Amino acid sequence: MKVFYPSIIVVLFLLSIFDLIVGLINDAVNFLNSAIGSQVSSRRTIMIFASLGILLGALLSSGMMEVARKGVFDPSYFYFSDIIFIFLAVMISDIILLDIFNTLGLPTSTTVSMVFCLLGASFSIAMIKITSPFNNEPFHHLALYIKMEKTFTISLGIFLSIVISFTSGAFIHYFIRSLFSFEYESRLKYVGVIWSAISLSSMTYFLIVRGLYSTLQGFTNENLTGFSLLVQHFIKWIHHNFFIFLFILFFTWIIIAKIVVFFKFNILKFVVLYGTFSLAMAFAGNDLVNFIGIPIASIQSYHIWKESGSPPAEKFNMKSLSGNVQVPSSFLIFSGMIMIFTLWVSKKTKNITSTEINLSRQNEGTEKFLSNSLSRGIVRIFLYLGNHFFKFFPKRLLVKIEKNFKQKKIQKEKNIAFDLVRASANLTISSILISIATVQKLPLSTTFVTFMVSMGTSLSDRAWDRESAVYRVSGVLKVIRGWFLTGLIAFIMAGITSSFLFFFKEWALFFLIFLILFVFYRSYKNYNNQYEEIEDKLFFGIVNLTLETTINKSFDILKPILEYVENIYRNSMEGITKEKLKTLQKSRNNFFKLKKNFTKIHNSLIEVIKKTKNHEETAGILYLKIYNKIKEIIDSSDIITKHTLFHVINSHKPLKYKQKENLLTLELLMLEHFNIIKKITKDKNCEIIQFPCTIQNQIIKKIDEQMNQQVIGIIHNKYGIKNTFLMLDILVQSRKMTENIEDIIKLYHNALSHNSSFHTKKMHPF
Repeated sequence: MKVFYPSIIVVLFLLSIFDLIVGLINDAVNFLNSAIGSQVSSRRTIMIFASLGILLGALLSSGMMEVARKGVFDPSYFYFSDIIFIFLAVMISDIILLDIFNTLGLPTSTTVSMVFCLLGASFSIAMIKITSPFNNEPFHHLALYIKMEKTFTISLGIFLSIVISFTSGAFIHYFIRSLFSFEYESRLKYVGVIWSAISLSSMTYFLIVRGLYSTLQGFTNENLTGFSLLVQHFIKWIHHNFFIFLFILFFTWIIIAKIVVFFKFNILKFVVLYGTFSLAMAFAGNDLVNFIGIPIASIQSYHIWKESGSPPAEKFNMKSLSGNVQVPSSFLIFSGMIMIFTLWVSKKTKNITSTEINLSRQNEGTEKFLSNSLSRGIVRIFLYLGNHFFKFFPKRLLVKIEKNFKQKKIQKEKNIAFDLVRASANLTISSILISIATVQKLPLSTTFVTFMVSMGTSLSDRAWDRESAVYRVSGVLKVIRGWFLTGLIAFIMAGITSSFLFFFKEWALFFLIFLILFVFYRSYKNYNNQYEEIEDKLFFGIVNLTLETTINKSFDILKPILEYVENIYRNSMEGITKEKLKTLQKSRNNFFKLKKNFTKIHNSLIEVIKKTKNHEETAGILYLKIYNKIKEIIDSSDIITKHTLFHVINSHKPLKYKQKENLLTLELLMLEHFNIIKKITKDKNCEIIQFPCTIQNQIIKKIDEQMNQQVIGIIHNKYGIKNTFLMLDILVQSRKMTENIEDIIKLYHNALSHNSSFHTKKMHPF
């Protein structure tokens, strides 16, 4: 036991690094999405501005750990061992929970996760103490251990964040878009200057309130010297001269914006980058301490216990822990550097940001979420209300307003989610709401505010049209559901973990360390070692799609698909002939991965065809025909994998010896056919194409023979119903796959023979 508590302190310190990583990955969505979605600059430039914001926020952070001990539980009712178990349970639960959300690509609130982890862990330990035979306290004493008022305040804050942010984003941006329209470049000289001054003024005030103001939290007047004292006087002057300060800010930014516009620079780009910097700084200055506050609090608890002579940990009261925790500046800067490093190297950061961008993008494309009955019902209700609401307004007024919401063609480019007007609105509205909440001491979550503002502005911009509304609403509902589940899961997980530590101590510590390492290993292994994905970005950057480009690019798409299909077919034949359930399950799982990848091609089909060059309609027609043949091959793979797995998993009678022998012979012929077209796609060489294809005739002949044998077997009662339908499905789908492969070869052959750019049948790599 001598090394038990020091070991926990070391573990908590290491866990704080992991918590910084998963916390940054989750919260990066707050300050990156507006800049990335609007393509305001290169990703490198955006990351530099965000990194500078994080670094400055860490430098200005007061390091006051507000959440861990100032409202969730009262330390004076807990012993040293209780406090250590609570902190350890919170860190383990918080890391695992945030990593799960990051892997799923869903943003959640790190503050809510931390608060409810603390609540769950302290509630669990308090219940153990109250129900202990040694204490035998009445149940209402739980209110002494836990401050329930904090739970209600946080829950109310969640609701307010969602409702206020969404409605504010929708209504405010509606008027902003009405002033700018989507043809905003021509209005930058006047409307743009005024809007930029308002945006930059609000974000500057936001920086002061959330940045400089936070440096004074927890300091007494005796501790304030030099710069801190100057900042305090400046903050007091602002509070007493609020409107004068805002006027000075606005007038200053008006002048700067005029100068910027005079030199013909897009002022909105500066607004978005400045907003990215300010939100990143606010995040580091205020949320950073949530990740490292608990390890610091545990270290301070350990020092208090050691300085008291290391009495029995189970009897040492922690009343002295009720004060503030001052985090050393060096620790904050080190933490900031870890977060900056994570921001640059983590792939999951892109996964999180893609969720919000996908839900708020202005253009058409792949929908990440499926519709459900609730989202469909909500859309129908609002369509009904909207149709009746607009009847009260003159048609001329509606037509005039509608002109401002007509998109430019450039806005429909696939790699631009939304324009700079909406990006600046997202950042400005979020900054104002968070500033108001800070001054009024309201518990608004930064994640909730930024996400819901983005959803509100996308609604105003008509990004949620009738083609996408049900999917977008479904996605938003899923994210919101995840937010509420965060609190519930955090409470339960931390409660179970703290109880486990309380009763099993060292063994529980070893087990939980192993568990968290296993979870991280599995998470990153599964995330990084995915199958090769067929990207629809193959056609990005191509403005005019020619026949030559179509042939080359479709080769690149077809090659990985054929590798999937060949592997699926081989495993299915092996699994059904040898009754290997795991092999069939693997084959089915591979099919689902293939289906997921092909969905990207399916969703980009229309966009690709739109790129067809004038007078070269054959390019689009060829791509469509190849797409249809690929789809039919995949559909055949679906039937084969599903029915072979169904047969074995339900323990139906195995195939007869002759049937197995026939299928293995068919498999060899099918694989040989696969190899022919695989060689074409790999070498991009069409010299080997010969008609008629001998191997195709052999496969068709073999399938006909086996189907005849199956019919004869049925007549003589040799084969049962399940056996017959399985064999017919395999044989029919194998024939379809063969015919579709041969059709693809013919399509390439005919396309090349009509393409004047190919003087020979030899194709050069694109």
